[in-house]
Amino acid sequence: MSSFPHLHPQVAAYMGGSNEERIAVSRKDRWIGYPKAMTVLDALDQLIVYPATPRPPCRLIVARGDNGKTALLRQFQLRHPAVQLGDGGMSVPVLRVNMPAQPDLSQLWSEVLTRCATTHRRGDPASAKYAMVVSVLRVLKVRVLAIDEFNDVALARKGTSDVLAGIRKLSNELNLSIVAAGTEAAVHALAFDAQMRSRFSALSMPKWAMDLPYLNFLNTYERLLPLAKPSNLPGEELAPVLFAAGGEAIGGTVTLLRNAAALAIKSGEERITMEISRAVQETVSHANALSEI
Repeated sequence: MSSFPHLHPQVAAYMGGSNEERIAVSRKDRWIGYPKAMTVLDALDQLIVYPATPRPPCRLIVARGDNGKTALLRQFQLRHPAVQLGDGGMSVPVLRVNMPAQPDLSQLWSEVLTRCATTHRRGDPASAKYAMVVSVLRVLKVRVLAIDEFNDVALARKGTSDVLAGIRKLSNELNLSIVAAGTEAAVHALAFDAQMRSRFSALSMPKWAMDLPYLNFLNTYERLLPLAKPSNLPGEELAPVLFAAGGEAIGGTVTLLRNAAALAIKSGEERITMEISRAVQETVSHANALSEI
């Protein structure tokens, strides 16, 4: 029997390592398939096998900031990895990119080409890059283009319509489904192109609440933190404190748990306590106050 039954076996294997190694494990990105996320992923999976159509279906994942959109897109890509074909070519079912912070079509096409490891000149006009994008996505047999931070398209202002029209043209030409992820601003941005908006079905990632899914999330996450003692994160005492500190976006809770686990290891406490949780909150609050000066 394991000496650390409260830990996942793969995590328990790190308990013989140094404090620095265990802190690094505590801070690793983790994917936890909570129910709402799995429902969204199952819906996205259908795009991979959707038959060819003149109007490829698209999905818009809507959530507030720091609520798991990027992790979800990453997991979607991992569920459909690139594979080597018998003829030596590659099949890349899902290509994931970020909407440029100052978007225009030239920058967006450069982002796609860069993700495809395709050499190009950033100073070339958008039309030249578009031809390269069409060619490389066709060769790679891309079925879904996933665009994170889609809400940033609104920052193009008068150029928003051009960016949306370019994405729509690419979708039509390659029978390519688009999965966009962003905040509510992404919904408003789609209003600039009625044809694009009509193709998108929204998949919302709601705010978290102090309910059973949240407690289950805490229970699972505790098994992934290499601490020698159980913390009982979903318990009646600690769970409300974690939720109040982390907020309604799950990213806040995850950041708190990572930092609390690191402090628990450094201090020798080896579990997350109320005192450690509060100490981490105070540190974060102080850092935020300094950043506003």
